[in-house]
Amino acid sequence: MYISFSVPPFPVFIKGGEAMFRKGMKHFRRTFSVFDFLYVQKGTLYMTEQDETFVVREGEYVILCPGFEHYGHEPCDEDTHFIWIHFSVPKYELVEKQPYGWGDIIEREATYVDYAQYRLFIPQYGKLKQAGMEAMLQHIVREQQTPDHSLTQQLLFAQWIVQLQKQMLHIPSAAEHVCAAAMEYIHRHYGEPFDMEHLAHALRLHPDYISRCMQKTIGMSALQYVHDYRLKVAKKKLAATNETVAAIAKQVGFEDGAYFSRVFKKMEGMTPSEYRRFIQRT
Repeated sequence: MYISFSVPPFPVFIKGGEAMFRKGMKHFRRTFSVFDFLYVQKGTLYMTEQDETFVVREGEYVILCPGFEHYGHEPCDEDTHFIWIHFSVPKYELVEKQPYGWGDIIEREATYVDYAQYRLFIPQYGKLKQAGMEAMLQHIVREQQTPDHSLTQQLLFAQWIVQLQKQMLHIPSAAEHVCAAAMEYIHRHYGEPFDMEHLAHALRLHPDYISRCMQKTIGMSALQYVHDYRLKVAKKKLAATNETVAAIAKQVGFEDGAYFSRVFKKMEGMTPSEYRRFIQRT
């Protein structure tokens, strides 16, 4: 099910925070006048809205709608930490239609005298997949003693809603685009000596920017990913061929067989020869 509404105006952030239910506790029964967003950081929430049940696990969220009774239908089986946000939308509808791209989202293009209008389709229940979305939620609900804090919360919440829509449409961020291009380059050139400047030249981007994008998207620097991919290929060769360790090391980009063995053992917990014997036994 999707919660569909037109923007602008954007949903209005009302109040939010971080909370915890101890093991054995459950959400109380109520019918609320605004949307209640629940995101589980650790543990599981068991929620029912009307006759529909939701099991909301770590990294997942549910949006409970105004005017419908909701409650916890089972107690938490462990201490459960979650973020809650109350927000309102002037007019919305629940639909089953799934949008497939921006063509389904844009209702009206902007003109010189009128603004663009969009219709968003936000999944009522889902998982946060993009890096940084949980951190943004924490930033939104964190109280700060500054005069512009409430205004900043509104702007951040609107931005977060757009990110949630982009995730649903599988629209990659700029960082994900850069990371995918870097990974593709590494897949083609892993057998050659790796030089960050060569990668930067191929992508026409600064080396530091590429590293930041990869770290943000996959949690590894470019060099770490090179080692990771080289060892992935090496493991396949160790398992499927009788070539020497030194020969395989050169094929995957390591000129020094001893260095290859050290890197392999550090990352896999055993030497290449030990890995080959282990695979052959199994």
